[in-house]
Amino acid sequence: MNKFRVLFWGEVIRLGRYNLFAASMFVSAIWVGILHFLNVEDVTTIVPQLIFLDVTTMATLLVGVSLIYERDEDTLRTLMVTPISKNQYLLGKILANIIPSILSLTVMYAYSKLFKTIQINYLLLLGAVVLVSFFHSLIGMLLTYFSKSFTDLLMIIIAIFIIFLLPVILVEFNIITDEIFTKGTYILPTKAALMVIMGTTGIIDTWEIIISIIYLIASSLVLYYLAYKYFDLYAIRERGE
Repeated sequence: MNKFRVLFWGEVIRLGRYNLFAASMFVSAIWVGILHFLNVEDVTTIVPQLIFLDVTTMATLLVGVSLIYERDEDTLRTLMVTPISKNQYLLGKILANIIPSILSLTVMYAYSKLFKTIQINYLLLLGAVVLVSFFHSLIGMLLTYFSKSFTDLLMIIIAIFIIFLLPVILVEFNIITDEIFTKGTYILPTKAALMVIMGTTGIIDTWEIIISIIYLIASSLVLYYLAYKYFDLYAIRERGE
C-alpha cells in the first residue's frame, strides 16, 4: 500500500510538472465562461452536459499525454527497475488521471452554486465523474500503447470522437432526432457515460442509469485486462528491447 501511495503521488506531481493540471484548469475556465454568458439561471441540466464533454475528452487525452511525456523522458525504463507491480503502475496512473476531472467538476459546480442555480448532489456527480473518467482513462492508455507520436495519438482520438462521441452529442442537443439513429447511440459507451452523468439530474429513468453503470463497469474491466495484457509489449517497445 505504501508503494502504491508513493507511486500515486508521484503521478500527481508528474501531472503538475507536465502542466496537465494547468491545461485542465484552462478548459474548465472555458466551461465556466460558457456558463457565465449563458442567459440561463438554472443550469441543472447544462452543467452535466459540459462535464460529460470535459471528462470524455480530457480523461482520454491527458493520460495519453502523460504516457508520451514519460516515453520522451525515458521514465518507464526507471520505473521498471523499481519494486512495483503492473497493477500498481496502471492503477496509480489511472487514478491520478481522474483528479483533473474531479477538479474540473468542482470548479463548475462551485461556480454554479455561487452564481447560478443547480439542483444536483455534488457527491452523485462525483461518483459519475470517477466512473466515466476511469473508463476513458483506460481508452486513452490503450490508444497510446499503439501510437507512435503525439500527433498519431491526437488523430486517433479525433477519429474516436467522430465515431463514438459526435453521434451522442448530436442526439443530446436535438440536432438529430431520427428515432433509429437515436436508439442506435445506445450501443456506444459514450451514451452510457452520458446517461450516468445526466442521471444525477433526476431526468433519466432508473433502469437506464443502472444498465449504463453496469455497461461502464463491465467495459472498464475488459479494458483494464487489455491494458494489463499489452503493457509488457508496450514497455518492451519503449525500452528498445
